[in-house]
Amino acid sequence: MCLLLKSGRLFIALLLTSGLLSACVPDFLSSEPDWVTIERGDHEPMPKRKVGIVIAPGELTATVTFDSSCIYDIGAVDSQDWNKVIGMGFVGSKNQDVTTGVPPHQVDGIRVGWRWNPQRGRIDLGAYAYVDGKRTDFKVAETGINVPTRMTIKIDYDRKVYQVLGGQTIPFTHNKTFGYKTGLYFGGSFPAPHKIRVKIED
Repeated sequence: MCLLLKSGRLFIALLLTSGLLSACVPDFLSSEPDWVTIERGDHEPMPKRKVGIVIAPGELTATVTFDSSCIYDIGAVDSQDWNKVIGMGFVGSKNQDVTTGVPPHQVDGIRVGWRWNPQRGRIDLGAYAYVDGKRTDFKVAETGINVPTRMTIKIDYDRKVYQVLGGQTIPFTHNKTFGYKTGLYFGGSFPAPHKIRVKIED
């Protein structure tokens, strides 16, 4: 038990010093506080934006607007990959070995996925979850370019289910309540092909 507590404290210390939180910029220091930008060739904003610690949230919400920079072509092989916009990863020692390099949100985490759909000329929105290291993802809805869209992730700790954008529920197995918000991410495996801008209003 003592070892688990020490491991948990060590992990939290690593989390705080790893840049997950320390490299983020508070909104009030940004000239465009609601706009988040990923530069060409990157997967995420540098420094990070719209991240931070959360404890037992019942839901995560934001109003998100994708501008025309979110229209992209990365080829057929990666076109079905989900980018991510809001979500969280849960932290706990039960099934997370910090020596593997796997981030907690890829063990137990829930996010809203997005991708450009050229056939429909719209943005696909989906659920993107990891439960005990196993990924589940599926389309839930879609939105247009420059259309503010309210996004909600619900977390029911009693029933142990996630629900993204009112879609089908995803059962989870953990008892974790401590975690961190994940921010905007491009990919899949392919980085941003050009500058990507998304407005995220908390």
